[in-house]
Amino acid sequence: MIGNVTAWGQRGYTILEEGELDPASHRLRITHYLVADPHGETVDQRFPGMNEARAYIDYLELPN
Repeated sequence: MIGNVTAWGQRGYTILEEGELDPASHRLRITHYLVADPHGETVDQRFPGMNEARAYIDYLELPN
């Protein structure tokens, strides 16, 4: 299940929370984060935390 989506960077990347719904509390238990490119396609890698996902996008946006 996908939770909140956070825009990051200057080129249209987003970070998506992914996890399982906790049946007792009805809240999302985040298991990892995904990164979607500006076209909405997720990259193959999963990230353990928001900071790692942000760092990955920052790396992708470095000038060549």
